[in-house]
Amino acid sequence: MKLRLHHVNVVSDDMPELHKFYSEVLGLETTPLPPMVEHLGHQNDRTESEDDDKWNQNVAFFDASGDDEMQIHAGRRQAYLGPRMGHAINPLLTGHFAFRTDDLDAVRKYLTEQGVPFSDYGEWAVKDWDQIFLTDPAGNVIEIHQIMS
Repeated sequence: MKLRLHHVNVVSDDMPELHKFYSEVLGLETTPLPPMVEHLGHQNDRTESEDDDKWNQNVAFFDASGDDEMQIHAGRRQAYLGPRMGHAINPLLTGHFAFRTDDLDAVRKYLTEQGVPFSDYGEWAVKDWDQIFLTDPAGNVIEIHQIMS
């Protein structure tokens, strides 16, 4: 059940301002978006060769890695996402940080044994990412995901 930090997600109501800050002020380069899944469960038809500009209105991934996989994910705030999808935890209200694991089932089992509630989003935002979200005792939202393929 090894976890490794993968990304930090920041949210805003003003995506152009957020995008400009991370790209121009901090000088981070955007990375190609992976195939995304529509929030209603329908896969979009975006291909890797498409221009990412049309996606920057709602989401952008920035390379913050150096020599590892660390990323910044910037997204549009969605205040009612959790309740709309039947989940107690909303990862797009205040943002979150994310860990990647190779055994999400072991993480689910361990959290359940420890009495830690989590919201199981499954494959929700990024194609082939199985995602759960939980909060720490201070209310910070944490994502743990596994690549399915």
